[in-house]
Amino acid sequence: MNRYNNNYNPIEIQLAHEIAERLNDPDALSLYLSYTQQVPHEKLRELLNKVCSMPDHMIRRSRGALFTHLVNSHRQYGHGYSRD
Repeated sequence: MNRYNNNYNPIEIQLAHEIAERLNDPDALSLYLSYTQQVPHEKLRELLNKVCSMPDHMIRRSRGALFTHLVNSHRQYGHGYSRD
């Protein structure tokens, strides 16, 4: 039996697992699954790569927290939002 809600397709499930693994944040898998349906996959990968490439000393709480912040900022302010 599939342990995921039938609303998620295999690509979304794989992407959510990749995010959780790269951020070392398996407890947030359900959050990352929801992001796969709310944010374009290319944007999620872009934000994931940005967070993973940052030096450790620039991470205040965790990479997962920073990723979540960036995704939520993108969702709130849209495609043109950037604080860079």
